[in-house]
Amino acid sequence: MSDSRIPYDRRAEAEAVLETEPSRLGDTFRGDREGLTLEQQAELAGAKAGNYGYNNRVTIAALTEGFLPAGPTLALQAARRVRTLLKRPDLSPELRADWILLEEQLTARAEDRVAAEVEDAATAKATVEAEAAGTPGIYVYTLPHYLKYPVDPDTGKTLLKVGHSSRDALHRAGSQGRFTALPEDPILLRIYPVVMSNDVERKFHEWLRMADHHGTRTRRGGTEWFLTSTKFLDHIAEHLGLERKTINDLDVGDD
Repeated sequence: MSDSRIPYDRRAEAEAVLETEPSRLGDTFRGDREGLTLEQQAELAGAKAGNYGYNNRVTIAALTEGFLPAGPTLALQAARRVRTLLKRPDLSPELRADWILLEEQLTARAEDRVAAEVEDAATAKATVEAEAAGTPGIYVYTLPHYLKYPVDPDTGKTLLKVGHSSRDALHRAGSQGRFTALPEDPILLRIYPVVMSNDVERKFHEWLRMADHHGTRTRRGGTEWFLTSTKFLDHIAEHLGLERKTINDLDVGDD
C-alpha cells in the first residue's frame, strides 16, 4: 500500500500559519504577498515609519527558510516571536520541531558576545557621530537593556528618553542621561530636527501623557523617560510636521 501522505514542506506550512496570523507579523506577510512595499504597508497601518515591517521580514525569513540574522538584537526579537508562534495548536509536528530548533539557534545568536560587541560598537559610533553634528531638535534615547528586553513585551513598548537639544545646549538630551550613573551608555535612536526644540519637547511630552505612555516616577529617573515606542514618536513627529532622522534602527515592537 503506497503512502499517500503529502511530503512535509516547511515553507508551505509556515506560510499557511502566517496567512492566518492576526499580529503585525501576519500583516507584513500578507502585505508582501499582495506586492505592497513597506512604505505602502506603513501608510495603510497609519504608521508612516520608514523601517515599518523590516524586522517582521527578518522573522518571516527565519520562519520559512531558517535564516538567522547577524545582529543579536534582531535575533532576540525573532526568537521572541517564534516562541509566541509555538503556542499555536495548529502546527504540524514537523513544523513545530523545526521552529523549536530555530528558536534555539536564534537565542544562541542573541547571546553571542562577539556579535553583541560588534553591534554595540556600531550603535555607539552612530550615536557619537549624530551627537557631534549638533543638530537642534528632539532626541530619543534608550538603554541597550530596554531595547533587548522591552518593559511591556506584549506591545513592544519600552522606556525611551525623549528630550530636546537646542542651539544653546546642543548635547543636553544626551549628557543629562549620562551623568546620572546609568549602568549602560544610552543609544540614540531618533532625532527630530527643530529649532524651537524646547516648545516642541513640551508638545511631545503632552502627547505621551495623554496616551498614558507614562514612564518612570522616581526622583532619580527624571521626567523625560516614557514607556512608549519609536512608532508612536514617529507619529507625533509626523503630526507636528517634523523630519525624522533614524540614527540606530533597532526598534522593538513591529508585531
